[in-house]
This record gives sequence, structure tokens and C-alpha cells, in this order.
Amino acid sequence: PPPFMLAEAAALGHGLGRCLRLLAEPDLAAPTVVVGEAQRAERIAAAARRLGLPACSLDSVDALRDLRVTLAGLAAVLRAEEPALTPAELARAIAGGAIVNRYQPQVRLSDGAPIALETLARWEHARYGTLGAGQFIPLAEASGLAADLARRMVRRAVADMAALHRAGHRYTMALNLPLDVLLDPAIADELAEAVAAGGLPPEALTIELTESQIAHDLVAVRDAALRLRGHRFGVSIDDFTLSAAQTGLVSLPFSEMKLDRSLVVAAALDRTVRGALASVVRMAHGLGLVVVAEGIETPQAWVVARESGADLAQGWMVGRPLPAGAVAAWTAGWRAGRPAGRG
Repeated sequence: PPPFMLAEAAALGHGLGRCLRLLAEPDLAAPTVVVGEAQRAERIAAAARRLGLPACSLDSVDALRDLRVTLAGLAAVLRAEEPALTPAELARAIAGGAIVNRYQPQVRLSDGAPIALETLARWEHARYGTLGAGQFIPLAEASGLAADLARRMVRRAVADMAALHRAGHRYTMALNLPLDVLLDPAIADELAEAVAAGGLPPEALTIELTESQIAHDLVAVRDAALRLRGHRFGVSIDDFTLSAAQTGLVSLPFSEMKLDRSLVVAAALDRTVRGALASVVRMAHGLGLVVVAEGIETPQAWVVARESGADLAQGWMVGRPLPAGAVAAWTAGWRAGRPAGRG
């Protein structure tokens, strides 16, 4: 999705509802500034927030002009700084171990107990520094390198989780697989062999599926999820939004739902969205799913997520992505002093 969007209130016209639902689609959803007459722009922004889209209003043409100038300058800077990466360079990085695993903690909202880790990819680049997954995973997928990268990440994640278990930190671990790996009929058996070799129960590993992966081929993804569940792995629907709640995706054999960051942020800003969030959580619990709230970056977001009934929290307020060797120290520090939002 784009980093932000500008929407003119007058241009949205009579198709407002359809436009907002389109803007809230997972492949497009981004923080949105609605520009126009003050009251109308704010009404539209509020409606957008109810759909899980972070939105605010702007009623000054002069302010909009200033914003456009600022954003144009920022875009030029970002384009100049965007890493120029090649498939050959990425292949060398994968083979040479420059793509590393980082682990972001998830904690229980009811009492703050550390529960799980999400596996994230980072590229420690000699020139550009640490690159996030979004800066190189699309290149890996386009160049046929994603499967090799994913399998290497799985092996490291299982080894790191086994070491944590031996040290008494019995975390579960979540990770995302590219679509071609996910749909490989052999992957469930491969994962089962990997966790067994690490002395781990299959329940300790959760595979995250995104809405876009599911939409690619619903039947094939359902079959893949059933194979994973047959081995007692967890299966999570990632980046869940209010629009996803209307598509029937939750009918797949999931064990977990991860609420998209945009939904949690919007709920912290808008009482109506908070009510919708609580309804989604109740629906998930009715299906027996564990609910993870992403985007917990402020005490207010923590409180909103907890009051919605969500089970686990993930976000920078809880902890940033960590190397495996730092997880034990983070765990001790977290247990020694939990956030002000917990109470």
C-alpha cells in the first residue's frame, strides 16, 4: 500500500461508501487525509475510521498547498535514498547469511505475560544498513528467491526457538511463508520434521497467511491450511481488517487472527471503530481463535486492545524486533517493568 493518501471530499461524491470501502482494501489501505469543507471532510474521515482506515480531515486550501509542497520534497528525498538492489546481490546475501531473523514479542493483554515471537526478515546491508522486509521481499518473490529465503528462515527460527526453550523461555513462534512455499504439498511435512528435530511440539509454530495470499486461490490455500492444521501447527490470518470480516475468510481453518495495525490505530481514535473492533474480537472468540492486536505503540492503544477483548499485544510499545540473543534479556526487562497501559 502507499505510505499515505489524499482524498478530496467533493470528488468522492455520491459513491462515498464504495470509495471508502475501496480505500480500506488491504492492498491500498494507508493513512488518509480528507480535504474539503470542514464538517463534510471530518464526517468522511470519521466514516473512513469506522472501516479501519486511519484518517483525518483538512479544511484549508492553503494548508493543502503547503502539504503538497512538503510531500513532494519528501518524495524526492525518499526516491533518492531508495536502495538500488539487484537479484544477484540478494542471492549473495541469502547465501552469505546477510538476511537475518529478528523476533518481535507478543504479550498477553490480561496480565502482560510474554507469550510469542513473530519472525521478521532483515537484510544487514553493507551500504544501506538494516533493510526491512518490504524493501527486499518483493524482489525475492519476483526473482524466484523467496522459497530459498523462507526455508532458511524457518531453519533458523526453529533452531532459535529450540534454544530459547532449552533456556526456559517457552515462546511460541509465528512466521509468514511465500505463496509458492505455502502451496507446496510437502511443506507441512518439512515443517513437522524441522520442529521434531528441534525437540519442539508442533503447537509451538504458527504460520501466518495474509488476506492477499488467501484471495489468490482460496481453495488451494484452504487445502494448505488444512495440511498445516493436520500436523497441529497454528494457522493465523494476518493483517485482518473490518473489510476482511465481510468476506467470509474466517471460515478457513484458522487458530489465530491478527488485527491489522490500521484497525487498532483507528479504534484508539474513534469510539465507533472501537465498537466494531470489539464485535470482530467476539466473532473470533466465538470461532475459537486467539486474537492478536498489532500496532500497540501507545498506552491508549494497549487499553483499547485490552478492552476490546483481544488476547495478545504486539507493537513497539511491547518490543521492537530483536536478534535471538537479545530475547532473554528483553524478557527479563519486560517482566521487571511492564507498560503504564497495563492495569
